[in-house]
Amino acid sequence: MESREYKSPYGAEAEGSVRRWIRNAALSSLATVYKLSGRMAALDRNRIQFIYLHHIFEEEEAPFRQLLQCISRRHTLIGYSEAVAKLWSGDIDRPYVCVSFDDGLKNCLSAARILNEFGVSGCFFICPAMVGETDPQRLKEFCVRKLTLPPTELLDWDDVHQLLATGHEIGSHTMSHHVLAHLTAQQVRDEVAGSYEALTRRLGEVKHFAWPEGLYSRFSADAARIVFEAGYQSCASAERGCHVQRPETMLSGLCLRRDYIAATWPHDHVAYFLAANSRSASANSNLWPNEWAAQISPSIGAGSFQEV
Repeated sequence: MESREYKSPYGAEAEGSVRRWIRNAALSSLATVYKLSGRMAALDRNRIQFIYLHHIFEEEEAPFRQLLQCISRRHTLIGYSEAVAKLWSGDIDRPYVCVSFDDGLKNCLSAARILNEFGVSGCFFICPAMVGETDPQRLKEFCVRKLTLPPTELLDWDDVHQLLATGHEIGSHTMSHHVLAHLTAQQVRDEVAGSYEALTRRLGEVKHFAWPEGLYSRFSADAARIVFEAGYQSCASAERGCHVQRPETMLSGLCLRRDYIAATWPHDHVAYFLAANSRSASANSNLWPNEWAAQISPSIGAGSFQEV
């Protein structure tokens, strides 16, 4: 395999060294301000925080373990479905954090093993069309073009079943990681509903969906409606934020906010993001963009987790 340095479009890894230094210095300054001003106390606010990562390479295993140790000092780690159920029911009685991984890299097995050490499950969002892919050209196209990552080994179906057998969850990340905002309605259905059908056929159940690149600009109201029509019970973004109360309206399932982090980020940077999320969170954190509301049926997906 080539260099393991990951080039995420959402993190400092995607930036040049100068911009990365500036960003790190700015985050360190913000974290210091939060500490000195007492704003880090927001970490103790009752809420549900979804965080996600992409990979845990061998050299990231120890930092990931240390990150979970740090987070668990002020938060209770819970599984993904439990977090969604608590949000639906309003049972948010302490600070909760749940962990998910996108893209289906094989090193997610290491992440799962470390999560098991903490007695908590993760949710791994995969693309069924790429599970078990070993063709060098397809791997290059998928990893380099879609993940901005050197060709890297992917999970195969035995790995997926191993994740389930050790208590973790599998979610859908579309069939093949296309940006849904760039597709026709039929292509969106093929990616979203096709993935649901492929996963339920192989695994028996799939509850959760997370769209590639995770920003609202990479999604649409039509795509959101198709997600819930397909049968998913939650839909996750990569928009920063957290959730502090039960949705007041059951508008077509949940719009989950997730924060991207990397295992090697300084802990005070992670704490700053989580505290800033907590300070800004409100009932609106549960809602889809206002202009999408009329296009998403309020009956689809409503109350799916009330009995979980």
